[in-house]
Amino acid sequence: MIGQLEKDSFWQVVEECLVEFHQLPRPDADAQRNDLRAHIESPPTGMSSDVFYHSEPFDVACDIAGRHLDLRRFRKRYDAILNRHGW
Repeated sequence: MIGQLEKDSFWQVVEECLVEFHQLPRPDADAQRNDLRAHIESPPTGMSSDVFYHSEPFDVACDIAGRHLDLRRFRKRYDAILNRHGW
């Protein structure tokens, strides 16, 4: 089971990616992140949301933004974001 701190960190990275790589204004990134998080954290009865947290936050941000980027182009900047959030 994934703890609350790990989940919070995951979603902070997603938000940072939305701002940094998809140029979403922070309020929009925050709202979109919160919408998806609420959906993920309310799985159907008998299912767990934990499997979702095996996704790469960069890819989740790309899905939210509707624009898939090549992580290799942004690896250093993405690693810096991960480090800021304890990954």
